[in-house]
Amino acid sequence: MHRLLRLIADASVVAGPWAAAASRVSRRSSLSWVALALSACIASPSDDRPKEYLDEATAATVSVVGRPLVFAHERPELTSHARDYVTLAAAAVNRNGKVDHVLIAYFWSTVDDRAKPTGAPVTDPLVIAADDRRLRLTLQGHSTLDVGIGVPVHAPPGHDAAPNVYRTDLGTLRFIAEARHLAVLTSADDTPMTYEVWEDQRAALLGLVRLLSGQK
Repeated sequence: MHRLLRLIADASVVAGPWAAAASRVSRRSSLSWVALALSACIASPSDDRPKEYLDEATAATVSVVGRPLVFAHERPELTSHARDYVTLAAAAVNRNGKVDHVLIAYFWSTVDDRAKPTGAPVTDPLVIAADDRRLRLTLQGHSTLDVGIGVPVHAPPGHDAAPNVYRTDLGTLRFIAEARHLAVLTSADDTPMTYEVWEDQRAALLGLVRLLSGQK
């Protein structure tokens, strides 16, 4: 884009004063075209679509949600804008026709753990409040490789958060995607903690559910 703007400016100088008006019109048209193209790229919904790939480490076919759900727990007692987060990514792993559905949760924070008055949040079980139901998921471990995923998916960038792997089923994933209210419930040192939706990607989760259900 910078090269395009420079070429337009150089053309105006070479053409001389008699072409200044035409150059301005051309420059405005070119800038409008570039802005339109960039807007189209930014607004592209392709990132919301589920991804499917053959995992090189496990030889399994992995289907993963395009964007994960992110939940946040405010920590105003520590500092302004302090939050703890849970990133929740859904995936399906097909190994020789056997399909496993999993939820991978990452607990992370913008606050140094040493500044917190409580310990790490309880991750087993993982309790998801979905409308009037409480979904209790049992922790399977901290290795996505054990369920057929070589590289953890949707790990929060810039944070060394361990993946927490929970087995689930397609019906539960659909219920979560279609729920009107969602929250993650946990505790730390017997102190209840509620994580509310921070980045609402239920539509992306529903896209994965439809793919796994054979819907277009």
